[in-house]
Amino acid sequence: MSKIKRRGFLRITGGVAVASSLGGIGRAKAADAPKRLLVIFTPDGTIHDAWRPKGSSTDFTLPTILNPFESLRDDLVVLDGVRRITKGPGDGHQQGMTQMLTGRPNAGDARSTGPSVDEYVHQHISEGRPALRLGVRSQKYRSDWTRMTFSSNGDAIDPEISPYTARKNIFGGFDPGSDGPSPEEMRAKAIRDGALGFATQRLEAMKAKLGAADQGRLAGHADAISALQQEPVGGMETASCSIDRVNAWKSGLDPAASDNYADILQMQMELMVDAFACDRTRVGVLQLSQSNSKVIHKWAIGSDSDSNDGHHGLSHRESGNSESECVKKLTKIYTWHAEKIAAMATEMKTRGLLDNTVILWMSEMGDGYRHTAHDIPMVILGGAGHFQTGRYHDFRKQTVNGDPGVSHADVLTSVVNAMGINDSKFGASATCFGPLKNVT
Repeated sequence: MSKIKRRGFLRITGGVAVASSLGGIGRAKAADAPKRLLVIFTPDGTIHDAWRPKGSSTDFTLPTILNPFESLRDDLVVLDGVRRITKGPGDGHQQGMTQMLTGRPNAGDARSTGPSVDEYVHQHISEGRPALRLGVRSQKYRSDWTRMTFSSNGDAIDPEISPYTARKNIFGGFDPGSDGPSPEEMRAKAIRDGALGFATQRLEAMKAKLGAADQGRLAGHADAISALQQEPVGGMETASCSIDRVNAWKSGLDPAASDNYADILQMQMELMVDAFACDRTRVGVLQLSQSNSKVIHKWAIGSDSDSNDGHHGLSHRESGNSESECVKKLTKIYTWHAEKIAAMATEMKTRGLLDNTVILWMSEMGDGYRHTAHDIPMVILGGAGHFQTGRYHDFRKQTVNGDPGVSHADVLTSVVNAMGINDSKFGASATCFGPLKNVT
């Protein structure tokens, strides 16, 4: 067998190098992709025994509620021991809803003393695009129990509970076909594919003439070509923008009907992902019901559920169920929430959106039974290149104002920083101590 000549290899690898540089157009665009923020709210805290991971910061087991994120472990950050230390009028639900995203005291009557983090980030990164704030059976009336996002002057911002209206608002008059790859990108793809095709043909022609050592070298080049052929170019870095599925929704679902809750949530999630994919928005909020939620989650706890199984009633063990039965049903509800969020995040990852996005899932309190402001469950997915992912952070051994944990305003500051906004604090300065340490 003859040895392959160096000149032959150079001809082939030169073609691969050209193709690789064209593929780099796509990689450069990925690095420059816009940052995005998605806040997801679910009410009434959690069941900590079924939510809290076991293990170290890098070697931990996900419990029942968080188990749906197992396949997203490398994109996951679990924040344990977060405490809300801001004060204000109202009970734990009222304070929690109105302070959760502001890090500031509430002013009562569905007002805040400053903007929520989604609004603040929106003002910095959206470049004229609207924020997309969606609700799922979130009550239309404004109160401290129902509103969680606020403008700069403290006015409540209403979530849109109708996916049909939201679709019209975000996609009305929009033609996704006009937002495809540019002519430059299409030419780059054609040149790259031609170079790779030529290189593949040359490798095949040489294969029969080579000895074992050179065949190994040849296989390495073949693998490189195969990898390059799978890489998108330019604007094709993510899945193409499409609104076909949201245009194909069945019509006439009443968003205020409890029985439609699961369907409406699915529609709102689809709309949010498609809006991100088409770059129609860069800041989103998904508000699932509100504090004091009366939703009966039949799809999670069983079709035989009745009026005694409302979410808030279960959290206060007022439903006529035993303590253990309430805990069991609540665990199923929170696990169902996690399943839906995990499915959404997985789609975003598949479509190339997750890496540049911070998804923050949180609640207004830690324990809905006792209205606690400590151990508020928080999960981050994605991280926008800011957070070290695949981590479980247990802050309960730290202290804030003499109590275990860290201030939730510090979490909000870290989220602001992840969006490329280099503020040292977010929220009230008296209850914010800067971004979280050792999470980036």
